[in-house]
Amino acid sequence: MAGESLTPRESAVLAAIERRLSNPEIAAELFISVRTVESHVASLRRKLGADSRAALVAAAGERHEASVRLPRNAFVGRDADVGAVADLVDESGWVTIVGPGGVGKTRLALEFASRRHGERAPIVVELEHAEAGDVVARIARALDLESSQGTDITAALAVALGARPYLLVLDNVDRVGPTVGEVVGRLLASTQGLGVLTTSRTPIGDAGERVHSLAPLDSSGTDAAATEMLLERLGARGLVSSPAERDLAGEIAARLDGLPLALELAAACARHLSLAELASRLERDFTTLDRAVPVGRHRTLDTAFDWTWDLLTDDERNVLCRLGALPRTFDVDLAAAVTHPGAEGVVLRLLDHSMLVPAGGHPRRFRLLAVMREYVLARSDPADVRDVLQRHAEYYADLASTFVVRARTDDSHEAMSLSARICPEVNAALRWAMAAGHPCALPLAADLAIGIEQYGSDVDSVRTLAMAARDERLLSTASADELLAIGNALSYFDVQLVDELAERALAIADDDRSQLAAHHLAGLAAAYRRRTDDAVAHLAIAERLALALHDEWELAAVHQMRGIAVRGPELADAAAAIAEFDAAMHGYARAGDATHVSNARYMMALTAAESGLETEQAIAWAAECAAYARAAGNDHELAHAELVQQMLGVPGITTGIDELVDVFRRLGDVRCTTRSLILQADRAEPGRRAVLLEQALGFADSAGDRANQTAIRERLGAAAR
Repeated sequence: MAGESLTPRESAVLAAIERRLSNPEIAAELFISVRTVESHVASLRRKLGADSRAALVAAAGERHEASVRLPRNAFVGRDADVGAVADLVDESGWVTIVGPGGVGKTRLALEFASRRHGERAPIVVELEHAEAGDVVARIARALDLESSQGTDITAALAVALGARPYLLVLDNVDRVGPTVGEVVGRLLASTQGLGVLTTSRTPIGDAGERVHSLAPLDSSGTDAAATEMLLERLGARGLVSSPAERDLAGEIAARLDGLPLALELAAACARHLSLAELASRLERDFTTLDRAVPVGRHRTLDTAFDWTWDLLTDDERNVLCRLGALPRTFDVDLAAAVTHPGAEGVVLRLLDHSMLVPAGGHPRRFRLLAVMREYVLARSDPADVRDVLQRHAEYYADLASTFVVRARTDDSHEAMSLSARICPEVNAALRWAMAAGHPCALPLAADLAIGIEQYGSDVDSVRTLAMAARDERLLSTASADELLAIGNALSYFDVQLVDELAERALAIADDDRSQLAAHHLAGLAAAYRRRTDDAVAHLAIAERLALALHDEWELAAVHQMRGIAVRGPELADAAAAIAEFDAAMHGYARAGDATHVSNARYMMALTAAESGLETEQAIAWAAECAAYARAAGNDHELAHAELVQQMLGVPGITTGIDELVDVFRRLGDVRCTTRSLILQADRAEPGRRAVLLEQALGFADSAGDRANQTAIRERLGAAAR
């Protein structure tokens, strides 16, 4: 391009012309004669095709624009960031783009510079390998500014940058941040129209600096920006993506947390591996992500992260390793609990270093990106990892035990939010405690069970609880009350397992309280297994004990379970069942448990809907359930209500039957997943009906749900005829 063949002295003369210096001023600055300057000007006009001094000024601007060398691949998912940086530069004049290694800070800075030519001419200076004493000299070289001994080069830079509006891009300033802060501060104080954009993993910390935190690309789904970027890179390599491969690309993008460098590396690996192979390997670890070129800090994820790791203090590395051992996100309190007193400040510094990223929530929670976590764990002492996991389990065991004391009577948004936050953490803690044989496993399981039953669940937590219900070491010390709590939560997931817990509870019960729990659990298991006589007998004993112990909540729960028992597989006594649910509803109200009041009302509505009894009343009950669930923010109870409304054909229901199937699967509610699939099959085209019924039968079989097994087989038989 024009200007590539300029000599160093010609470049210096052109830079001086751009600053509107006259020939005598140029001669004085460069210590050459005016005649020599005139000769260089003539040569510049010839080489640059400029017929005037104004044309030379314009040519100098074009050379700056050409210095912004963009990669040839697409810039995906960052338009909002470009706009945000533009606003900050206009507002304050100086912005630092910060973020973890490989997040795309340099690319964003270059894209921003390339889009701002009409206002500010870009000057890009790479400072990755600079020393503190090199910063000013490198900026001067980028401006083709010559200086003599004794000259204040920073003052000369300010004069040069004041000649026209410039955007000074200082890339990778991590190692020279304090010097950059001093230089930029002086330049901005004495230069009108200058914009400065710096990139770093850590803010420089100057009072005049504004910070734009660059997060990884959104990776939530196959249409997310991270998936689009990966697909674009795969397409550029000639790898055509089918719909199935697009789904795999979405999985890979999510596994890599949308980190652009990781996506680039994955696309490079896809030259040699299928996406299915790559996805499978990335589920295990990230060692596959490597490439031969380019050599340097972006060849692998490790080389990208080494850059920041080397800048950390020993204490920061230690705290980071311990935080990396945590199974999920963490707040500052948990971080302090698994590290050391006073570590809160270290956590904030690690956020500044972009080694941690925000994870939302209140109080604020943080995490390590998956790729960063693996990097950190590879540098961690296994003994420290074990210690962190034990502290994590004990921390959540204490928190959960305090929380469940009020769970039965607290349906506030705060309680629902806390449950949603700690349930996955208790789940992770329970998994570790069972594997390690730690004594907190049993209380964690019992408390998790109460949280699941009271506030709703997720399928992973229910599966973990089922693991606990099969763990002989855990069960060997369980009381009948703890077995009841666990069995209650598993009643819509695996009734056969609940039956086994009931047998164990009956065998160990030795006083009124434990007898109440054991017979309640045995009645529950028998009711769901359609052993009606057994259920009624056990529940009669439980009722007598609940009355003797003045336990209002247990008495209400016994009424609810008796309602389930007397419903029968054919709903032959729906009126009696509704009466029992009504008694349960009023008992829960006296005990202060609004969630179970709603659940008992749901059972009334469901029984009425399935039996055809009191249809109008069923519609009203379901509406009350839905209103309560929305007000309380209880997704599980809302799904229950909307299932009944779907059965009754209530118009205007926002959640379709297909969506309800997905909701109940996510919640781990196998029984209601089965009910939803049956309803979906009843409404489906004949060709699809059998497929849906087979799916429903699979769920019913897995839960030991005999009533629905019978109903599904009857429908399959009718469909076959």
